[in-house]
Amino acid sequence: MSAVRRSSLAALLALPLMAPAAHAQLPKPSVHPEARLDVILGHQPAVQLGAGLQVPMGYYVRVGLDAAVGVATNDREAPLGSPDSPPGPLDGRADLLVRFLLDPFRQSPWGLSLGGGLSARAEPGDHVRPRLLAAVDLEGRRSRRGVVPAFQLGVGGGVRLGVILRRGDRLMR
Repeated sequence: MSAVRRSSLAALLALPLMAPAAHAQLPKPSVHPEARLDVILGHQPAVQLGAGLQVPMGYYVRVGLDAAVGVATNDREAPLGSPDSPPGPLDGRADLLVRFLLDPFRQSPWGLSLGGGLSARAEPGDHVRPRLLAAVDLEGRRSRRGVVPAFQLGVGGGVRLGVILRRGDRLMR
């Protein structure tokens, strides 16, 4: 075997060993925490603070597990936050939301995702009831500290408007 062939064969065998060091592989998505503030509008309006985890199920799918607690209002005439809307009893929920990401590799500044799942909400004066949940998320740019803001519009026991702060990878949503 000639010297050229031996060096070519050695280079070919060394390529798989050098690829990870060259960051030539696709990044692996990781589990990320999130904090959220939600306003739920409907027959029992509420404002809730929550926390959860985003668990990757591949590059395009995330499973969100969230829990939130807040204050419900019984006065349907007065909007939330107005002086005529007294704070009500505690209100809480737990969500399981599976989202499909349309831009998992951060190729554009804004990332859209569509999701569906289940929610269990404990409303004052009622039993905990499971509800279907559908949502659209719009994620913004990742900050230098790794925080990603997101906005969520959903339905499930009322219309939901959410502001979310997630941790995020540099190359992945």
